Amino acid sequence: MSADLRPELDPTHLAVSRWPKDWRPEPLPEGFCAVLVDIDEVTLVCSEEQLAPYEPTEVEVGWRRITFAGPLPWEQVGFLADIAGRLANAQIPFTSLSGFTTDHVLVRAAQADLAVSVLRGEEPPEPRPGTTNP
Repeated sequence: MSADLRPELDPTHLAVSRWPKDWRPEPLPEGFCAVLVDIDEVTLVCSEEQLAPYEPTEVEVGWRRITFAGPLPWEQVGFLADIAGRLANAQIPFTSLSGFTTDHVLVRAAQADLAVSVLRGEEPPEPRPGTTNP
């Protein structure tokens, strides 16, 4: 059994949306929200409910956020690598976001409970060949 990373699962279903490079949300959505402005696009992560008034270029719905208690020291090495390894071993795809003192990963809602158990140190079930774990 691996160490418990103390994951906290947010019940909110999130959407990850893509926007033109010059777009900005006005006003910012309520609750958890992340805006990433890149040279070619803008990415908005917010609750599916809060995304409703907007019309993104592309959108992926059905994400859940797992947060790790902070503050995490800036000098800490390998924390995200540990998370990535555990989720990869369980066949769970994810993406990550980092705040100033807290790290988050986004996983598909159907895999959220399994992801939390793996991040608590439990062994994942054997995946079927060529599939991700449900």
